[in-house]
Amino acid sequence: MSATGNNHAYSGRYNRRLVFDLVRTKGETSRSELVALTGLQPQTISNITRELQDRGLLREESRPDGSRGAPQKILAINGAAGCSIGLHLDRDLLLGVACDLTAREITRSSTRLNWRDPNASVAGMAQLVSRLIAESGDNPAWGIGIAMPTLQEEDYEQYVGSPGWQEWSHVDVADALEAACALPVIVENDATAAAIAELQAGEAGELSHFVYVFIGHGLGAGIIIDGLPFQGAFNNAGEIGLLSWPEALKPAETGNATPFSLDEVAAMVGCDASTLEEPGTLERLYHGRDSGLMRWLELSSARLRLLAAMIENMFDPEAIFVGGSFPAVLLSSLVDRAYPLLASVAARKNREGARLRLAGLGASASAVGAAMLPIIAHGSPDFRRLSLMRGRKDAVDPETRFDRVAG
Repeated sequence: MSATGNNHAYSGRYNRRLVFDLVRTKGETSRSELVALTGLQPQTISNITRELQDRGLLREESRPDGSRGAPQKILAINGAAGCSIGLHLDRDLLLGVACDLTAREITRSSTRLNWRDPNASVAGMAQLVSRLIAESGDNPAWGIGIAMPTLQEEDYEQYVGSPGWQEWSHVDVADALEAACALPVIVENDATAAAIAELQAGEAGELSHFVYVFIGHGLGAGIIIDGLPFQGAFNNAGEIGLLSWPEALKPAETGNATPFSLDEVAAMVGCDASTLEEPGTLERLYHGRDSGLMRWLELSSARLRLLAAMIENMFDPEAIFVGGSFPAVLLSSLVDRAYPLLASVAARKNREGARLRLAGLGASASAVGAAMLPIIAHGSPDFRRLSLMRGRKDAVDPETRFDRVAG
């Protein structure tokens, strides 16, 4: 991530974003540290931080430094200066969270929707947003992030979207929810949103390059490079659910179910996917050593072993995280069974930390990551690296749409 400022006056908007983002991502920071990190002049840093303090975005604390001199002045984000709403639409389950500007969760709520009816689903999203904002107190809402499967676009010769989401192909989700809630909206796929959450509030806080393998109703990968999501030329990076697998790794009874997915588990266990979604069902099957689930674990661990080697040799990440909507006990077993991993460029003698790891935020990661999207859009100098035009009919000017910090 870039951390170099510009001392010219026209770069004021960029510099405000830069300083805010550094304080937010690094935690408590001194002005001298900001000077060293940005290359800006001390007076420029003083002016920017004073302005952000006056606007209530930063707070200042005095910390003794162990010497006889004056206590050191430390800057931190004023979390109560705003909140952001994150939604994760996972078929008929809509999970919503409200987070403050430090990624601290304020409240959460969930509801069931008829996900095959886009208009009814958007109306349900708007109702949940209203409830979350009402429960967030006086924190002004900065925007809404939506995490959901990648939707089909008209440019493709055949359907490559997530199974069952065809009705959403012509729905401009961001436009529709903005009209209903009068707040800026950002739409992201659930794997990338989960990766952002892991970076901002989970186990990947010290990493700059990693991949998050998301397992749920589908399969996807969120790719973080230089501390920012990698989208690809057409915003489709990480669509690993479309990979072709060797015949030996494709169980005959699962038909066209996406590998690793809940639908595949259901086919191998011999029940409907909706049954597996009931709280505690997958855990009971796991602890009871259900034969179908054990076979899925064995098969999926072999695929994960192969997938990890492909990801490592293509992206050279510091780590690969495995997460999603499955219970932690099941994902943990899947990760454990994938070892020993195949040889790759990641198998270094002096590496720190495991190559393949269980993600830390559980099933709420995509909703938390979605809540981070408006905060990044308003407060990061690299905000254009987000998919700001996804789910829109017409382009918007993100510089003015997301200007809580820069403006």
